[in-house]
Amino acid sequence: MKMEPHIANRIFRNVLLSLFIYALPILLMLATFYITGQRPWEKKSVPAAQVSKP
Repeated sequence: MKMEPHIANRIFRNVLLSLFIYALPILLMLATFYITGQRPWEKKSVPAAQVSKP
């Protein structure tokens, strides 16, 4: 069965929009790391048992 061109175009547009929405948080996170210069993966975390509370 042949799909109508306007339906195929709408499906393609929706797929691209979905991929953009999915990737947007990751792109924003990477842009934030680039702008601020933060590198959280380079910091050594302190285990919760060693943290002292006043």
